[in-house]
Amino acid sequence: MDLTLWKDKLDAYLDPQEGDMLRLLERIVNMDSFTTDAQGVDQLGTVLTDWLREAGFQTFMMPKTEAPADEPWQADLGHVFMAKTHGREAEPGIVFLGHMDTVFPKGTAQARPFKIEGDRATGPGVADMKAGLVANLFAARALKRLGLIDCPMTLMFSPDEELGSPSASRTLAQVLPGARAAINSEPGGPGGLVTVSRKGSGHMFLKVQGKASHAGRCYADGASAILEIAHKTLAIDTFLDLDRGLTVNTGLISGGVSANS
Repeated sequence: MDLTLWKDKLDAYLDPQEGDMLRLLERIVNMDSFTTDAQGVDQLGTVLTDWLREAGFQTFMMPKTEAPADEPWQADLGHVFMAKTHGREAEPGIVFLGHMDTVFPKGTAQARPFKIEGDRATGPGVADMKAGLVANLFAARALKRLGLIDCPMTLMFSPDEELGSPSASRTLAQVLPGARAAINSEPGGPGGLVTVSRKGSGHMFLKVQGKASHAGRCYADGASAILEIAHKTLAIDTFLDLDRGLTVNTGLISGGVSANS
């Protein structure tokens, strides 16, 4: 079929559904899904796959893969969710990718919920990437119901993209080999810009052990882990190179016992 005819069919089918799209967007934006809030992320995954099941897709909450021995915290992240047109064992076919997690801690949705002012919608995760999730759902359903795709379609929803997909990437690597095409609806930019790639990323967990002593009476007997981690932070930051597009970020620090030791 000529692609212009596809567009005409899709426009005629999808244009009357704008209100439904916005209602679903409002619902999921008002659901907290901070990356480390596994319960919130999984609740969102359930909403997405329930919607797709009603649209005739087969849906799955994928089993977690084994977390690396040196990063056991990955076991506490949410699940990858999947929906398919042709059953679990069918080839991936055309793949729609998206992530459910956001960078906004639990409670943010209640503090500043979804709203529309003029032609702008706001709320935690509205662009990155809950609007993309809605786009994937409605596009996949339209292609299925209009019969425009004669191969399987697979939708995958990641719980941890904001951390670089450390756990989801293992599941995607198991499920998606052989896919004919993959579309990820990450937000683009002003003026209709489309995102076609992302920066590579990595992370590390650094633990420093100090030696406790009373800061007033025997300072020299101790060793401050906090002071050492500050030196390490500054040293790591020297790898920053904006001309090459290389960024370094120290996101979380915790430590210490009391103010005088």
